[in-house]
Amino acid sequence: MQAKIISNKAQTKVTPFQFTWRMLNNPLDALTYFAQTYGDMTHIQLPKRNFYFVNHPQFIEDVLVKQHANFVKGPSIQRARVILGEGLLTSEGKEHLAQRRALQPAFYRNKIEEYLPLMNENILHHTEGWENHSTIDMTEEMMRLTLNIALWSFFGNAPQDSVERVSRSMKTLIRLFPLAQLPLPDVTRMFFPKFRQAKDDLDRITQSLINNQSQVENVKRALIQILKEENNQFSESQIHAHTLTFLLAGHETTALLLTWCWDMLAHHPHVQEKLQNEVDAVLENRLPTADDIQKLTYTTSVVKETLRMRPPAWAMGRQAIENCIVGEQEIKAGDVVLMSQWVMQHDSRFYDSALQFRPERWLLNPKPSLPRYAYFPFGGGNRVCIGEHFAMIEAVTALALIARHWKVKPINSKMAIPKPSVTLRPRANVKVLIEKR
Repeated sequence: MQAKIISNKAQTKVTPFQFTWRMLNNPLDALTYFAQTYGDMTHIQLPKRNFYFVNHPQFIEDVLVKQHANFVKGPSIQRARVILGEGLLTSEGKEHLAQRRALQPAFYRNKIEEYLPLMNENILHHTEGWENHSTIDMTEEMMRLTLNIALWSFFGNAPQDSVERVSRSMKTLIRLFPLAQLPLPDVTRMFFPKFRQAKDDLDRITQSLINNQSQVENVKRALIQILKEENNQFSESQIHAHTLTFLLAGHETTALLLTWCWDMLAHHPHVQEKLQNEVDAVLENRLPTADDIQKLTYTTSVVKETLRMRPPAWAMGRQAIENCIVGEQEIKAGDVVLMSQWVMQHDSRFYDSALQFRPERWLLNPKPSLPRYAYFPFGGGNRVCIGEHFAMIEAVTALALIARHWKVKPINSKMAIPKPSVTLRPRANVKVLIEKR
């Protein structure tokens, strides 16, 4: 499906006041408004640099793929170094490529299939204490579940109290993340006690994961072992940064994805029933294997449709290194190009009934020819999320195992309201009523 480009060049400048006012009120509505009002390229003129918001798959592909060497991650991610250090998420250029190549073996398909028994075990253990006809906070439950899976899969162990400590620190850092985005010297932020305390606690947990030599059999197949074996590739500070990055990024976005899935399923009982029928037919009473995951096509479609409508990564930016052209627009060195998964994936030019939750759209045969970057929940190009396949298997496995035993019903008549922060979170935690099947 090829949609006409509404504008190849930005004709209208959005003033700093217009941009700031709308973004402060509601960033999702603001970016949607810019796309609908100004077309596929909006020029946002700020005091120190120009921003260009692009909303067409062709432009997004230009930035992420065709001209990727001329763009680095935007200022927001660059400032996240105060928390994450120089890890895979924040590194650039040749350094990023070398790090990615060294870490890639931990995410090969056959390697991820080795993680599946750990996922099954953690999911069953996590839900065994749930009580029939009780209210469950899925936001909290999925955060703890995916954190445990990340700890055991990537690091081979879960130090005592680590889940509680990471959860507590994450809440603090997410609440104070705007502080990390201010153009302040790194040392200045450390004068804020709660920020410093959360960062210090995460650093201690990270170091304990690096130092822990227990659970040898698990460690042999874990990400941490790859980091330790690459003695010539990574410095001690880089090992620390990678460990912290995968500790946080390896669970938070998947937890949000699963939270949004449960919100969708609770409010779409016919979808939930179809998913459960598929799970019953494929798994019967077995734990899922890699072959089973491939057969859970409708469950996978539920995950993909949730990623379309509630992408945890809702927007991203790239900063130009040298002058270039995107569409017919000159982008100067230092300018920032904004792209939004939220806006692009709700675009009615590419999706029929774009505001409706319809997992069946991913099962159409033959499938419509969707442009590659009309859907990019994991980013794209050479910086596409390294854990994409891991996250998809984890999400499908968790939905299948939990839905096989439990039915969820909504507590509230309306679905959770998205709140864009570092990631797309529900404004209030998603709570559901569970019933034993």
